[in-house]
Amino acid sequence: MEQSLNSDFLRRYRECFDLHTPELQQTSPLALAYLGDCLYDLAAREYVLCHFPGNVNRMNTEKKKLVCAAAQAEIMGYLIGQGLLSTEELSVYRRGRNHKSESHSKNSSIQDYRRATGFEALIGYLYLREDFGRMLELVSRGMRHLLETEKESRAGRET
Repeated sequence: MEQSLNSDFLRRYRECFDLHTPELQQTSPLALAYLGDCLYDLAAREYVLCHFPGNVNRMNTEKKKLVCAAAQAEIMGYLIGQGLLSTEELSVYRRGRNHKSESHSKNSSIQDYRRATGFEALIGYLYLREDFGRMLELVSRGMRHLLETEKESRAGRET
């Protein structure tokens, strides 16, 4: 039932905007990252909306902690370190990470920026493949890791 709802929504969404799925192997890793950035940002915003309701400035501060390049690089380190990615997923990540971009965030190291780009490329790839379950699994595991790490860090500072 859930798959049928996902498929129906996606079909209607793509029809509404006259969209088609591009050839994934031919799609630039930066184009995949462009889409993945939006998808991850949406997940982070909805999480913050539910867990930190009220003041929009506070919500934005909490969201920034989840979506900055350092946080996304931390997620990738965790996912890779735990052996959670398939060979194909690692390949997509590496394509995104290794693709030379013309710029990088002024608030992050080039290494974090590239790892974050790889993460975003992977999320975009999984979305376009319509592998929503896997995309959500990786995003949720990554976000949980960030939140647990922050909680441990706060506890360490308080002692």
